[in-house]
Amino acid sequence: MMGEFHYARYPREYWEESLLKMKAAKVSIVAAYVFWIHHGEIEGEWNWSGDRALRELAVLCARHDLYLFLRIGPWVHGECRNGGFPDWLPQRCPVLRDDYPVYLDYLEKFYHQIYRQIEGYLFKDGGPII
Repeated sequence: MMGEFHYARYPREYWEESLLKMKAAKVSIVAAYVFWIHHGEIEGEWNWSGDRALRELAVLCARHDLYLFLRIGPWVHGECRNGGFPDWLPQRCPVLRDDYPVYLDYLEKFYHQIYRQIEGYLFKDGGPII
């Protein structure tokens, strides 16, 4: 069974308790949006700390034998402003969610940032991320 956990919207000090509650309810896969707007709110600056510590979420899932399914978008509904796109992005890219080269360049940077956070935690590496 899969359950949704929006880690960046929840205080980090309660993550472990919440994951254990999910596990007690027979959830074995934790799905989590990686909202671009939460991690790249300011162009060129990345925030993967505190309540946005994606790597820590992977560590906790591994510790408690929970799979982690990342929903990396880039566009995500999840009741998030701009579909999760940072506010600055539409000002730089007149075309979003397309093969527009400027958009794809920004998207590649975002995906690279995600990979840096989860490196070593993919299922193929023995980690929880499926």
